[in-house]
Amino acid sequence: MRWDNLYLAGLGAYLPEAVETAEQAIEAGRYTLDEHLANGIRGVHVARLEDESPVQMASAAARQAFERSGHTTEEIGLVVHGHNSHQGQEFWTPASYVQNNSVGGNGATAEIRQGSNSGLAAFELAASWVAARTDTAALVSAGDSFHLPYFDRWNTDDQQVFGDGAGALILSSRTGFAKVVASASFSDSTLEPIYRGGAWTTGPFAEGKTVSLRARKRAYLQTGENLYEETVERMTKSLFAVVGQVFDDAGTDISKIKYLIHANTGQTIVDWGFYHPLGVDVSQTVYDWGRDYGHMGAADHLVNLNHLVETRPLSPGDKVLTIGVGTGFMWTAFIIEILETPSWNTAS
Repeated sequence: MRWDNLYLAGLGAYLPEAVETAEQAIEAGRYTLDEHLANGIRGVHVARLEDESPVQMASAAARQAFERSGHTTEEIGLVVHGHNSHQGQEFWTPASYVQNNSVGGNGATAEIRQGSNSGLAAFELAASWVAARTDTAALVSAGDSFHLPYFDRWNTDDQQVFGDGAGALILSSRTGFAKVVASASFSDSTLEPIYRGGAWTTGPFAEGKTVSLRARKRAYLQTGENLYEETVERMTKSLFAVVGQVFDDAGTDISKIKYLIHANTGQTIVDWGFYHPLGVDVSQTVYDWGRDYGHMGAADHLVNLNHLVETRPLSPGDKVLTIGVGTGFMWTAFIIEILETPSWNTAS
């Protein structure tokens, strides 16, 4: 989808101060040296249980994005909150909490849960809302945290180390420092069983066992011959489909991309999932910075985009490609064009 009169007006992030390094996790017996060397993730930031729940972090990120945007409460017509993890309470509406504790007002609220692609899926849905209501703006937030005994950030999944954090953005039909040029989404729900697991449960943490995405994935791959190769092929095909679509809609190609934003996953995943197939160099990303934060679930792309805009040299016309993929499986890609360097950029 090519967008007209759609802008990024503000970005924000919240990252806990507490840090747990890979070396500390190895020493505690929660991680292995081999996995650390393969993944390249150096550490994660860990949220406090008492006052850094995902929605509290998301609200702080949202307040920063809102303050930077120049919009008023009355202009925020929609709040969309994406997440992957437990948000701090059961049978509850996290998006309403974020609205009440950041932008306020009476805009509509919605919650998106599409794995690690939740932030970008929320972004695209909000884009459609703002494009259809040209006198409004929207807040998109995403926040996650991962704690034992429910979730082991170091061991729950292969080639992933999960960190805590939140990000937010304000979409505007009026003005902004960057133009949202195009977006695309693509799904392949035949891959949904990969992370589903076996028997159904009656509720979260019903059996009192730590989630093991590794075990679910391995069980799935054992159900058919050559299933691993077929799964990788389908995922690669979907990546090219969504990237090809967003390039076609934007009327550009990879050679015109200045920066790439992706999730903070293991080194092998980013090498073979992004850099090699797309012909992008790591210097065009914020991946080295992200190796000290790990995979923040739904928040990676918003947090990383905020870090890029805060710290990297920007010029009018610079194009940013961001690509996300979430379990289920769903891929989303955006192309954003810088119009001006915002006042909160520290590179100039």
